[in-house]
Amino acid sequence: MINVAFLGTPKIGAAALKSLINSNRINVVVVVTNEDKAIGRKHSKLQETPVATLAIQNNIKVIKTNSINKDINKLKDFTFDYIVTCAFGQFLNDKVLALPKEKAINIHGSLLPEGRGGAPIHWAIIKGKEETGISMMEMVSKMDAGNYYDQFKIQINKNDNVDTLFEKMSNLIEEKAAIGLINIDNGLKSTKQDESKVEFWLNIKKEDAKINFNQNNISVRNQIRGLTSKPGAWTIIDNKIIKVHNSKLINRKTNKKPGTIIDVNDYGIIIATKEKCIAIFDITIEGSKRKIITSKDKEKFINSTIE
Repeated sequence: MINVAFLGTPKIGAAALKSLINSNRINVVVVVTNEDKAIGRKHSKLQETPVATLAIQNNIKVIKTNSINKDINKLKDFTFDYIVTCAFGQFLNDKVLALPKEKAINIHGSLLPEGRGGAPIHWAIIKGKEETGISMMEMVSKMDAGNYYDQFKIQINKNDNVDTLFEKMSNLIEEKAAIGLINIDNGLKSTKQDESKVEFWLNIKKEDAKINFNQNNISVRNQIRGLTSKPGAWTIIDNKIIKVHNSKLINRKTNKKPGTIIDVNDYGIIIATKEKCIAIFDITIEGSKRKIITSKDKEKFINSTIE
């Protein structure tokens, strides 16, 4: 039996935990997750993480902490062969990494060495990748720099966005996480990352989410897809922030400056890019409800300016 301490927080982490729980070769002895989060207008209610909920449902002991490095003594009460993390969101120091009898393994959401960092699923779409996947990797004190073992791939379809890709990734993790750990325990050899091919796909900043029309229309659409629904791509039209939820490629050339509104019709607001045009049609205007743009909105937007 492989004894595991599992560390994770959101829904995708729960997919990994479910995979481990359902394996007859693996025993999850303890789960570490973030503390309950205050929700509601008055922050009067507490919501536990999806990982905590699943662990409690399966009678697994849970440590709730926003810093396992500080609360390391709580983890020292347990004996385990591996630490396994997935979407934990906390950096583990060397003392924590040294706790397991064997190794600390991270289930990372990219095909390393491409995609080190905290937002690999978003950036895979933004960068126009046609496939992505997970890497079962050994954790070291440097960000996502350890050797990797198994890699499992999935295709990115042209209509995938962050929401659909997260769902596909969750399904992949639920299917493969236990298999990957068992393969490691059975002696699977690791592969050293090629440092010349390393790309960092770090957490999305506000400026990353502002739509850059000074690129071709495919890249603009990828940016929008890669940010829907959270944190959301945005632009500014007539001094109001516009969240853009969906768009269409328009095979129309124009000499207009990128970011210029050239038409408004049933495809949406037609905007010039560096190459051809794009239509943004599913939007939320600051202070208003989400809406679908049609030709009826032409008078409102045709003379508008994008910042």
